[in-house]
Amino acid sequence: MNGIQIVSLLTAVLGAALGTAGFTISILAFLRDRPRMTVVLDWDLESAERPGFRVGMVSVTNIGRRAVYVGAVALELPKHSDYKALLLKGSISGKRFGEGDPPAKYVVTYDKLEKYKAEWYRIRAFAEDSTGKKYYSEFTRIKPSWADKRWHSASSYRAPEKQLPQLPPG
Repeated sequence: MNGIQIVSLLTAVLGAALGTAGFTISILAFLRDRPRMTVVLDWDLESAERPGFRVGMVSVTNIGRRAVYVGAVALELPKHSDYKALLLKGSISGKRFGEGDPPAKYVVTYDKLEKYKAEWYRIRAFAEDSTGKKYYSEFTRIKPSWADKRWHSASSYRAPEKQLPQLPPG
């Protein structure tokens, strides 16, 4: 091999290595920079405005590096229900989530959920962005109070009052 062939071979090997590295880095940057959201559904939180009343809460957070515009947040209902979802009132106007923005919180009242008691474990929250992609919460494993057989909508979902232990006389 002469000098020109060695230089050509080294240039080809170096070009192949740098090309592969550049392609790999661009794929990793694409995957890192795409929008990602987390949606969390919590049940049985006590309302600060109305002590003794329980509500649910949906938290929506952007954990990705791109801004996302969320157009709606709702509860996905079981498949055989009359409706596909219950839209949460505070989410109708939509919200823009940039990188590092604080999470948005949406209150879920229990007044429309009584007819879904039997399949409470199939209800989850979702947020839909402006492109139509849906980000889902996990299905809850803890039974909410509104799904309890003892709960009635007439009781206005009042939390049981905590009683202080009684001290013995004397």
